[in-house]
Amino acid sequence: MAFEKRSPFELRIWHFYTEEEKSITLLNAYKQRVLFSEDIKSFLLKDRLNTWSYWGFPAACYALFHYTGALQPYIATKYSVSAQRLIPAAISGILWLGWLNFNPFYNALQNEKLHLLNLIERRVGLNMKALNEQVPRTWTTQEIHRQIRESYNNRHGFFTNILYPSEERASPLQDISSYPFKYRRDKIVK
Repeated sequence: MAFEKRSPFELRIWHFYTEEEKSITLLNAYKQRVLFSEDIKSFLLKDRLNTWSYWGFPAACYALFHYTGALQPYIATKYSVSAQRLIPAAISGILWLGWLNFNPFYNALQNEKLHLLNLIERRVGLNMKALNEQVPRTWTTQEIHRQIRESYNNRHGFFTNILYPSEERASPLQDISSYPFKYRRDKIVK
């Protein structure tokens, strides 16, 4: 199947999906072996880097301001000891809000997610809609990414071939071309 060049202004299938729906599409594609481990590996790395940077930035910022003494010449003579501890924490909090909006690791994660969605579309076409299911209300993108990591670890961990099948031995759960698209109350109609 030749992949034709599409306009960058053309809307994709997932354009109106929420972030959780995009992530659940990736999870279902990985579980049903539309995506393979070599496809998802860089996504998992970028997700881990994003998580570490999200929680590590305020701690690193506070340590930089508080322990290196970068602000000491400015605040040591003017403020009390408690204010000397509060000012680096406040500056770290303000910088963290900026980091949340301009985090390069988050942008890389989103680009990788879009790359994987394009890959799924190339492999299965419009049947990609069947991979998007209703997301439970309590699931966040982090919870779905944790489930992707868990599936990856089951396929490549210590208990592979003991409790969990490896990727080479496991057959696809269901052929993507046989997905039902018309539903009735009693039966599934093709």
